[in-house]
Amino acid sequence: MASILGIAGTILVLIGLGLPLFQPAGGSLSSILLGLGTLCLLGYFAFHFRSLTALARTRSTRLGAHSLFSVLLAGVVVALLNFLAAKHAPEWDFSETQNFTLSRQTYQVLRTLPREVKMTAFTHEGSPGYGGYQDLLTTYAKESPLITLTFIDPERQPDKAKEYQVTRIDTVVVESGPQKVYLQRSSEADMTNALLRVTQDKKKRIAFVTGHGEKSLTDTESSGLSRAGDALTKQGYEVGTVDWQDTASHEAAVLIVASSTEAVSVEHQHRIRQFLEKGGRVLVMVDPASGDSLDPLITPWGIQLGAGILADEQDRLGRGSPTALLVRTFTTHDITEDFTTPILFPVSRSVTFDTAQGKTWEYVALAQTSPESWEETDLNSPQPEFTAGQDPKGPFTVAGLLIRKPVDQSPTAQSAVLIVGNAAFATNGYLTYPGNTDFFLKAIAWLAQEDALVSLTPKDPAFHPFIPNPSQEQALVFFQVLFLPLLTLFIGLSVWKRRRSL
Repeated sequence: MASILGIAGTILVLIGLGLPLFQPAGGSLSSILLGLGTLCLLGYFAFHFRSLTALARTRSTRLGAHSLFSVLLAGVVVALLNFLAAKHAPEWDFSETQNFTLSRQTYQVLRTLPREVKMTAFTHEGSPGYGGYQDLLTTYAKESPLITLTFIDPERQPDKAKEYQVTRIDTVVVESGPQKVYLQRSSEADMTNALLRVTQDKKKRIAFVTGHGEKSLTDTESSGLSRAGDALTKQGYEVGTVDWQDTASHEAAVLIVASSTEAVSVEHQHRIRQFLEKGGRVLVMVDPASGDSLDPLITPWGIQLGAGILADEQDRLGRGSPTALLVRTFTTHDITEDFTTPILFPVSRSVTFDTAQGKTWEYVALAQTSPESWEETDLNSPQPEFTAGQDPKGPFTVAGLLIRKPVDQSPTAQSAVLIVGNAAFATNGYLTYPGNTDFFLKAIAWLAQEDALVSLTPKDPAFHPFIPNPSQEQALVFFQVLFLPLLTLFIGLSVWKRRRSL
């Protein structure tokens, strides 16, 4: 009878311990089996109490018990150390640029989060952005108990990607309450800014002005702005349109004038000026095809647009037309100070500022062409070429920022205008270029006074990629394809001839 109790108790205890591994929901059944097994083992020990007492007095039993106790004690110590290390392990960042250390502003944001935030990263181990997301997002989740982090492979779980409307790998969705922001790069500045946006219920409005032949927000063709609208929506903005007549009274954070092709009436010009007087912010993008339709609006601000088209043999898109500019020179303004990727400006005009005309404005040149650029004045020429004495020489400004001098406005209501000599960079055909997306979103963020995004400067990478211009490409091709092989051949022939002469 006693042997049966011992065998049954052992079997019941083993089943009770192993059941949760195969059936997680069977917690109550596991507890019952463990209880029954314990009772059986206690009954077995009760029947053999005297023999067990005598066995315990033997020397071999005592030594074995000591060994078993030592092993159990060591196991408990190791388990305790692992638990403490997992919960309170110190971390040291020995990287060259401190890429794994969050900034002081980010720590402050994480400590003051008002509610729970969910981060969902749509990526997998083989994707280019997986490592960056893994390091950055894990650090965020460790620093705040209010952050829930989930990694989803969109290829294995396409339903989840469809539910979140994710169409691109390495996308992070940050959401809290009704707010949702989409990010597509592992940037601390963007991630911290997303936390601030989703924890605020009120969205800032971005309005595209319509009524004088501007590019359409609903146009899905290459010349439309539908992708720009989607990008702004995924950044947490409320995006819409507004007629010129209603701009003065509109409660938008930023108005966007996307290359008007029809002359703007005096009344509508006055409406925009009324909007600026209230501390409004405006983005004006002007294509060469728009002619002088916006000149009456921007001239009183001291802004003049070039009559020709900018061309650049040095900084251009590959071996294409020199009018497809790759702008690489930026100032230290908050919008462009951390730029490492060039901006593609196809068919652009220059932007200049007249200090005498714009006395009430402060002017900052944000982006410029190279010194090798020129302004092509012969617009009928199929292939732009520099003509000395006729075409002005660069560098030229292609994006300039006007900030109203604080005479009668407080700094919090300080109006500003950003003028870009090209509108095509923000259209569907060019917005997917990385530099264009960054410039457009950073410009809107600054105009909308999203200071959290522009105040966190991303850390410089330890490795800086080299992007050659066309002249450098030709030099590299000559050096690698011609010079090195010919040098190797010459050295080989010299060695062969010297050995022949021995």
